[in-house]
Amino acid sequence: MAGLLAIACRPSGENLTQYVDTHIGTGGHGHVFVGANVPFGFVQLGPTSIPQSWDWCSGYHVTDSTVIGFSHTHLSGTGIGDLFDVTVMPVIGEVTYARGTEEDQNSGLWSYADRSKEISVPGYYSVPLTRYGITAEMTATNRVGLHRYTFPQSEEAGIVINLMNGGCWDSPMDAQIERVDPMTGQPDPNGQALRGYRYSRGWADDQKVYFYAEFSKPFKDFKVIRGDIQIWQDEFKDIAAFAHAYFEAEQQEQIMMKVALSPVSMEGAYANMKAELSGWDFEATAKAAKQVWNEELGKIKIEGKDKEDLKIFYTALYHAMIAPSTFCDVDGSYRGADGQTYENPGYQTYTTFSLWDTYRAAMPLYSIFQSERYTDMINTMLSIYKEQGKLPVWHLHGCETDCMVGNPGIPPVADAIVKGFD
Repeated sequence: MAGLLAIACRPSGENLTQYVDTHIGTGGHGHVFVGANVPFGFVQLGPTSIPQSWDWCSGYHVTDSTVIGFSHTHLSGTGIGDLFDVTVMPVIGEVTYARGTEEDQNSGLWSYADRSKEISVPGYYSVPLTRYGITAEMTATNRVGLHRYTFPQSEEAGIVINLMNGGCWDSPMDAQIERVDPMTGQPDPNGQALRGYRYSRGWADDQKVYFYAEFSKPFKDFKVIRGDIQIWQDEFKDIAAFAHAYFEAEQQEQIMMKVALSPVSMEGAYANMKAELSGWDFEATAKAAKQVWNEELGKIKIEGKDKEDLKIFYTALYHAMIAPSTFCDVDGSYRGADGQTYENPGYQTYTTFSLWDTYRAAMPLYSIFQSERYTDMINTMLSIYKEQGKLPVWHLHGCETDCMVGNPGIPPVADAIVKGFD
């Protein structure tokens, strides 16, 4: 057994990601996220399956190999589902712009994934999509998801952006997408970049996500698929439900796409892209994601030789750093609990406060090995108090869900005061 645990002043330099098994918790009622992200990042980029009730809260379950796309936001370990924002699917040929079913291979927008060839490690995810013969790879920075798709030879290669998808958990209230000039990020009917937004109502009852996207190769054609969508009860609205970029691909040609998110604006998403991922070096981005995971995992070191203990511990620590997640742009601006936009408050803002689950152990743990982030988290909670009139209960993407009982925001704030945090 691993008998000694120590909090390291500096990262150990050891490759601790080798002990993380991202599939722990993907069976039963685990509900954990599988995909590419960095610690406490805004983006959680990974596969989303055909939703099948409660055990698919995270979009992934070990018993299901369907993929309707790769979404940029996911929850992990929760008992309720939401998010799955800005879902991207590489395709061959024309597709039906709707979620398909397993009974009809020719309908919908989905594929089986070859799980026997799946690779999932901290900061990187890869899986072949058998329907299209495409291998999907992805990595991420804090606010940007980077995709790399290896296509077969085809004159009908494509990448679809799905703004309808929220699984069975939310309803899109509005969605827009437009072509822009990648040099300026501003609208251009001939532009080779895209920007847009998705507003939705679900567990988070007024969620707003903005995005900016670029491709490594110019697309030969592009179309937006609009629809008169029933968005809430009997209300219908014309929204940009899907967008389809068309390419010609050589055999084994790799086409990349990068998508930046913002909780504030499309301009904010553009700025986040330019600040965090201006280039197209996939390997360097994946290496950087792995490095930051090793740095954070290395802040706690176990003395021991039992690899099973190491796997259990570092996988649990990895899962503890998927949320809370960043909820501000690179300039510090964020969307408050009152729906208003605020300028940089002098600290990094966070969201996804599952406090009923985390106040007992996870929040005190952050105070020990994430002291700088803990200060920011507590200051975020105090700002939420000012903006909504009470401390967060279960705060999700700027929205108070009021999930579960009591006021679990009080213990972490009291803990920070007693421990002398600023």
